[in-house]
Amino acid sequence: MRDILDYEFFSPETLLINKSPHLLYAGQISDNPHWKFSSHKHDNLSEIVHICAGKGTFTIDGTTYEVSQGDTLIYNKDVLHEEWSNPSQPLKTYFCGITNLSIAGLDDLHIIPSGIEPVIRRTKYSPKIETLLAEIFDEAALKADGYEKVSKHLLISLITLIYRILHLHHSDITAESRDSLAHQIKEYIDKHYTKSLSLEDLAEAFFISPYYLSHVFKEETNLSPIHYLITRRMGEAKRLLVSTNLKVREVAQLVGYDNPNYFTMLFKKFTGESPKQFKIKHSEKLHYPNTKEGPYSK
Repeated sequence: MRDILDYEFFSPETLLINKSPHLLYAGQISDNPHWKFSSHKHDNLSEIVHICAGKGTFTIDGTTYEVSQGDTLIYNKDVLHEEWSNPSQPLKTYFCGITNLSIAGLDDLHIIPSGIEPVIRRTKYSPKIETLLAEIFDEAALKADGYEKVSKHLLISLITLIYRILHLHHSDITAESRDSLAHQIKEYIDKHYTKSLSLEDLAEAFFISPYYLSHVFKEETNLSPIHYLITRRMGEAKRLLVSTNLKVREVAQLVGYDNPNYFTMLFKKFTGESPKQFKIKHSEKLHYPNTKEGPYSK
C-alpha cells in the first residue's frame, strides 16, 4: 500500500486500474425534504454521490460532514455511512454503485486510500463530475445498445477526474507542508547558528533524512542548509566587526568558529575582504555621537 501522503499516488497519469469497473446501479434523489438513509454499508460495492443542489448531513466512518452543491462523496467498500437531507434546502444528487473495481495500490472496491477524507469539496471540476454522473444515470435508465460498455468508460473517466482533483489538492497540501518545514528549518538555524551544526544534526532535530531536509530547504530558499548557516554567521560577524572592539578570534567564536584561521578564510571567500580589512573599511563609515568607539564599547 502506498503512503497516502505521497501525492504522486493520486496522479491521473500513474493511475492504474487493474480491473475495469462495472456499473451496478445509478440513481437520483430530488425534491424530498425529509429524505434520510439510516446507517449502512456495502460489502460488495463502492459508491460515489454528487451533490447537485441543496444541503445535507452525511456521517461517514464516524465523522459527520455538512455538504452542499458541488461536493462529492466517496464510499469505499465496508465503510459505514448515514445520509439525510436538510429540510429547508432539500438535496438533489446523482449517485452510482460500482463493482468489479481494482486500483493498483488499493484494496478491491476502494476508490480512494483509507484515511483520505471521503468528501471532495466543490472545485472547478465539479460540473464535469455532475455531467459524467448524469450521463451514467441516463445510460442506466435507457439501457440502449452498448450501454454497459459506455458506462464502463464513463466510470473510468469519473474515477480519473477524481484522481485529478485529489492530485491537485494533495500537491498543494504537500507544497504548503514543505514550505512550512523549510521555514522551521530556517528558524532553527537562526536560533542555533552559533553552535556546531552539521547537516546530520539538522536532520536529527527534525527526524528526517539529511537528503530530504536539504532538498526541501534548497527548493524553498535556493540555498543549501549549510550555505544558509554560513551566510547567517557571516552576517552576524559583519555586525560585530563594525560595531564592537572585539578581536577577530573573539568574533569567530561568537558566531560558531573555534578556528579563527578557518573563519578568516570563509569570511574572505564570502565578502572578498579579510575580517580586519572589512572592519577598517566599514567602521570608518559609522559615526556615533555619544562615544568614540561605538555603541558596544566598554
